[in-house]
Amino acid sequence: MTKIKDKLVAAAQPGLDRAKIQTEITELQSQLKGMSDAATLQGQNWLSVDSEAAGYNATKKIVSSIARSGGSISVQSISIDTSSMVLFDASTQDDGVGIIDAYRDGTTGERHATQPGTPAATDFRLSTMNISTLTDSAAHLATLDGYIKAADLAISEMAAGATTLGAAKARIDIQQSFVSSLKNSIESGISQLVDADMNAESTRLQALQVKQQLGIQALAIANSSSQSILSLFR
Repeated sequence: MTKIKDKLVAAAQPGLDRAKIQTEITELQSQLKGMSDAATLQGQNWLSVDSEAAGYNATKKIVSSIARSGGSISVQSISIDTSSMVLFDASTQDDGVGIIDAYRDGTTGERHATQPGTPAATDFRLSTMNISTLTDSAAHLATLDGYIKAADLAISEMAAGATTLGAAKARIDIQQSFVSSLKNSIESGISQLVDADMNAESTRLQALQVKQQLGIQALAIANSSSQSILSLFR
């Protein structure tokens, strides 16, 4: 979207061939649509949706943690409102307002809260706007200014959506780090309980061997002493 805004700002310069600039903008518009449609993970797409489809819900649930209490395990989740990050909405209903394909006011560039049944003559969509026929007239430059404002607002709206998603990711990362640390602590504790300390066991074995040798020597001495005493009575 930033590149589209840059092209629009460049097109505001008098005397430029806006048809050529529109060729580049059209390519960028197609790229935005293609990337949004391809942003699918496990059958879900949060950027390109159809809010009119049966069962559609803008609020998504993501597993954030697993808690164990006593003998039971519970899965905890967080809810994310994806409506703020939708770029394209195929719905024809009033609430189909994606950031890129929503109708916007031609003067302020702001998104209409709902899609107008009959758009005003100056209303436009960033996904289909075309500057190829604009001239250097005051009216056309005002139209171009509305496009620039809309592109700037769209960038801010996309950043806000990314912030929402980033906050959810940060929460999941914290939980993941906690679970990883807990796992390492448990494994370390089990290792201390189960695994033998080879140095300690080796020292203990040597001590037992020394005791055994001393016992054998003591028995040998005792046997030899008894034989000496018996020889006195012969």
